[in-house]
This record gives sequence, C-alpha cells and structure tokens, in this order.
Amino acid sequence: MTVDHEREQTGREELEKFVASRVSAIQNEYLSSGGERKPNAARKLALLRRAVSQAPGENPDEWSILFEGMPECLVGKGPDPSPGELAAHTAITLYAVHQQSQGVPMHCPGRDYNLGTSVRRFVNLAKADGLDLMNGELPVRFAALVTAESFSETQHYLRQLIHQLKGKSIPLDYALLAGQLYDLQFPQKADGVRLSWGRGFARSIPGQAQQAESDQGK
Repeated sequence: MTVDHEREQTGREELEKFVASRVSAIQNEYLSSGGERKPNAARKLALLRRAVSQAPGENPDEWSILFEGMPECLVGKGPDPSPGELAAHTAITLYAVHQQSQGVPMHCPGRDYNLGTSVRRFVNLAKADGLDLMNGELPVRFAALVTAESFSETQHYLRQLIHQLKGKSIPLDYALLAGQLYDLQFPQKADGVRLSWGRGFARSIPGQAQQAESDQGK
C-alpha cells in the first residue's frame, strides 16, 4: 500500500466517523422518542438546507456545523475545498434536506442503506403504487448520477434523488455516502464507488416489495 493510498484510506475512515457523529447528533436532537421536533435542531437543519447548493464554507451559518471538530487530515490548506470538506458538506447538507419534516430517522447506518439499495427500495415502492420505474424517470436519473463526469454533476443528481427518497421516507447511511463521495474524487477509486451503487441497486430486498404491497392495502 502506497503512502498516498494509506492517506486516502485514513481520510475516508476519519470522514465517515466525523459525518456519522455530526449527523447522528443533529438527528437525535431533532427527534425525541415521541417524534417531537426540537426548535434548535430544526434551525440547524434549515441552515444546512440553505447551504446545499453552495460551496463548503460559502454560507457562514454552516461553519460551526461543518468545520468544528473536523479531523485535521480532512481540512483543506489552499483556496479550494479539500475532498474531505466537499464530501462532508455534500453529505451533511443532503441529510438536512432528507430529514426535513420527517418523524423517523433518515440516517440509518449499515449496508442495507447504501444509496443503490435505497434507490431500489424506491422502485419497489413505486411498483406497489402501480408505477413501473425500471424504464422510467428514476433509473435514468440514477444512471445519470453514476455516469456524472464532475463532482458538481454528482451533487446535482444526488439532490434530485434525495428529494424522491424523502417523498417515500426511505433512509440512507450518510456516513457511508460521505465516504463514497470522498473516494469518488480519486480516479483510481471512483469505479469502485459506482460498482457499490450498482450492486446495491441490483440487490433483491427480501419481503420489501411484498411489504409495500401489504402497506398499500391497509
């Protein structure tokens, strides 16, 4: 393993820990055991949502949430955001969009909440509503994300997908997403991220489509 590879691996691990801690803290504050939303956490989410289409650090309201406590290995040294700052900013602000007005957690850790798997859940739920999306809008949009040629394109298509997942209250692992967005910025790792998303989308989710059909009949 080269020094650069070791540094990138350490950066991803530190990033995922940071985003998991930051998002979990906001989520726990936002949701009480009874689903009551707390004003201070709601304000944080609103501030983050306003920064979702901006560059890291462009909105001062985001500074303490994004930069306070960020591991030194992720902090940029020059005038442009570092890969870690870009990935953290994108994941945390997208989480804020996703969690808005939801009474259940939209950040859920684990392989079952990989982006591709969550998109598959959306397709299965749409089928239960009588809408076959396999050749429709969502897979095309997902394909556009997977084939995006720049990080700004990736952010654009992710925002669209998150709005659709939000509509069905389908969660994501935002720490995992942050790590994937970090790796996506390194050409030698980008294909591995796309492969992970594709594998997740292709996975069958036992009982999920049937459960959706059952829920629709209630």
